[in-house]
Amino acid sequence: MQKLAVGKILQGLRKAKGITQEQLSEILGVSCAAISKWENEQMYPDISFFPILARYFNVSIDCLFGFSNELTEKEYNDFKEECTELFAQKQYFNGMEKIKALCYLFPTNDRLKLDLIIAVIPYIALAQEVEIREKVVYQMIALCQNCASENVQAQKHFVLGHLFMLIGQYKHFPFSFSNSEVKNFAAVDMTNSLLLRTDEHVINKIETAIISLGVQLLHELRNKISYLQKENDLQGALAVTKNQITLAELLELDHSVYFMLYMNVSHLYCLLKDKENAEQAVEKFVKLLRKKSIDDSVLLQVYKTGFSAKPFDLIRDTLIFAQLITMLNKEVTT
Repeated sequence: MQKLAVGKILQGLRKAKGITQEQLSEILGVSCAAISKWENEQMYPDISFFPILARYFNVSIDCLFGFSNELTEKEYNDFKEECTELFAQKQYFNGMEKIKALCYLFPTNDRLKLDLIIAVIPYIALAQEVEIREKVVYQMIALCQNCASENVQAQKHFVLGHLFMLIGQYKHFPFSFSNSEVKNFAAVDMTNSLLLRTDEHVINKIETAIISLGVQLLHELRNKISYLQKENDLQGALAVTKNQITLAELLELDHSVYFMLYMNVSHLYCLLKDKENAEQAVEKFVKLLRKKSIDDSVLLQVYKTGFSAKPFDLIRDTLIFAQLITMLNKEVTT
């Protein structure tokens, strides 16, 4: 029989409400040690406490037992917004505690775990202190690795790849396919062959699949670039980055993708002390920015932080770089 997750759910509810074990013990009239044993799953609360706990935390008794796993769309969006807001305010540890509390509250909802982590990754990536970023990312990795639902495995490994990249653990990501994944690929290939013969809307599905796989390939190439940079193979990293641009052009991806790629190319040229090509990459960024604005405030901050990196000192005094910084500052203030 599967063990009930009452302790973890209770812990999550308590932390989400912002109270200590001692405060909860006073409310319930039990010892602090009893609360600790409940949360550590050494024992269950007496059944008479469940209605009291349900009323206090404003949840159903089913929820306390871990039987309630469904969320309304509003609840789902509200949870994501609360977590994102904490990370946006640089309250990384509070935000992580909120995510863990929700994961305890909905222990079998793996989709919720992954969506919450995906929503806040851009913010933790901007954390200036490496130690803070690593601590939070390791907690995210632990949550991801506990996602066991079959229908989230592809997304789980994709998210793990990004998290390992954020802390420089490139070699820890499992890039090889298992036998089951190879079988799944064969099954998908057979399904696509049948669709070509029977589905009149198949071209839309194929184009969607191509874009999805192409974007994922771009991210995997980014992982390879990071690894090559770590190994000090800057020429190799530059060659892969140029392949990213070729792939993006082939897929006719949105202009927002090119901003990041041009910045990365310029960064690598700066590391290689190739001033002329570094300026040319920045010029491409500027030309695109004149045509297309950057609507995402997080991405704007990413670019500002990225272009402030020391390697760009090579071209910081150039006219084109000054134009770039001016335009980025205007984008931020509009």
